[in-house]
Amino acid sequence: MHTDARMLIAVRVVAVTTLLLATLIIQYTVRELLPINYLYTTAGLTYGLTLAYIGVGKLLTSRKLNLVIQISGDLVVETVLVYFTGGLDSPFSFLYLVSIITASMLLYRRGGLLAASGAVILYGALADLMYYGVLPLPEQSWFVPTPWSSSRLYFNMATNFAGFYATAFLTSYLAEKLRKTFEELDANRQNLAELRALNQNVVESIPSGLITLSQEGIVTFINPAGCLILHQDAQSVIGHRIEQFGFYAAGEWQGVPRTLTAEPVVRSEKNDFQIGDETRSLGFALTPLNSIEGMASGYTLIFQDLTDMKKLEAELRLKDRMAAVGELSAGIAHEIRNPLAAIAGSVQVLKKSTALNPQEQRLMSIILKESERLNKSIADFLRFVKPQEKRPAEFDIAASLSETLDLLGNSPELGAGHTIEHSITPPSYTIVGDGDQIRQVFWNIARNAVQAMPDGGTLLVTTEVGDDHYKIVFSDNGRGMNDADQRRLFQPFRTNFPSGTGLGMAISYRIVQEHGGRIDVTSREGVGTAITVSLPVSASIQNAVA
Repeated sequence: MHTDARMLIAVRVVAVTTLLLATLIIQYTVRELLPINYLYTTAGLTYGLTLAYIGVGKLLTSRKLNLVIQISGDLVVETVLVYFTGGLDSPFSFLYLVSIITASMLLYRRGGLLAASGAVILYGALADLMYYGVLPLPEQSWFVPTPWSSSRLYFNMATNFAGFYATAFLTSYLAEKLRKTFEELDANRQNLAELRALNQNVVESIPSGLITLSQEGIVTFINPAGCLILHQDAQSVIGHRIEQFGFYAAGEWQGVPRTLTAEPVVRSEKNDFQIGDETRSLGFALTPLNSIEGMASGYTLIFQDLTDMKKLEAELRLKDRMAAVGELSAGIAHEIRNPLAAIAGSVQVLKKSTALNPQEQRLMSIILKESERLNKSIADFLRFVKPQEKRPAEFDIAASLSETLDLLGNSPELGAGHTIEHSITPPSYTIVGDGDQIRQVFWNIARNAVQAMPDGGTLLVTTEVGDDHYKIVFSDNGRGMNDADQRRLFQPFRTNFPSGTGLGMAISYRIVQEHGGRIDVTSREGVGTAITVSLPVSASIQNAVA
């Protein structure tokens, strides 16, 4: 049974029960016996019909048919009540209007007109039967019958019929208007819900962080991407001032709203944005936020993590710089190397002369030594600007790394306070590449790590095998680097060590790039440095020997 049919039954039962209780109270509080037994008859008839409605509702699934049956039964009960309470003189003829209004509200215009027609038929038949004496007035009626003329009868019936139909038309009109309004509200509510869901999905799906602020700079909302970038949850951000999260310094927010009055958007960028233990680069833009009425209600802050983009830009600049240096310096290096060889040869001949005193012999030795050092620097530089042709082949990168670390561990460069620890898993792993060049990369990075620990320390080397890469991490606990040193680490002739040429890391970077890999640097001054080398693995030879 439908909800409105059940509700109609419930209202009917409550109304009849209330009437019955009032009748009982009157019956037992008034000493004079009143002729109200017909009310018991009416209540009994109503309860009986209610039980019938419940049974019919279980058998019939049609909502309209259930409501028509119930309203028809109500019209019959109302007619019985009108008959018992005086017929044409009964004050309960208004109950027909209740059924007509109910039908108009639940079944709209057609239902209201049908109910009005039913009331007209029943009331008109009752009036005619009682007027012509076919149906006598009950003996227990409270009302004394009065003589009715034909004109009065027709006038009474006409006014009642007009009232029935007028009520049906007016109520059904209002009901249909109300129904259309509800339908429009439901449609608008549905559209609003869909729009709100779409807006929520858009806000939660954008990769940029989004924060809304009150006019005082209090965070009122943050999207999931913003929480991910700031490494915070929404509860720890909402309700706090924006200065607490590093976008603005203490007291700086006071001048931001004044800036927005002159510019629609205020863009900023911070390369030293502290998030937890990491220093990141963030770009953010602040714009005014207005309410639906166009009133200023706060601000929106959109921000992005630019750290990876900055690294990529630095890599591109480094490549361009290396290419420019290579093109410019290759010829110069050859031009220097040829006269240097002649100078070194001439000095060697002069050194053999017996006419030189010991001081002159010492000066000749210094010239030869410095010539050899300069020639080595030029050779390294030529290897950088014109690297050897890569000869790729299958080689065991794990074994090559282990041998390089053993070689460094037994070299004079490793001081007494230095230790090398490594965890190479698996101990054997084959990739495709130039084994000699990759070994040179390992040597340069590990040697640099040892030199970065002048007072001793530990170099930890670990490996990791991914689906498409082989990763080696060189971690030291040396003096570390600031941002400027990190940016120029792979630039040629940029070195932080007195005995270095500034080409070892540049050559290593170029070798890794030519192998399709990448080098990443993470360093904190006074804490240490971690350099990660990632080399691609050919899918056809991925094999590890445990």
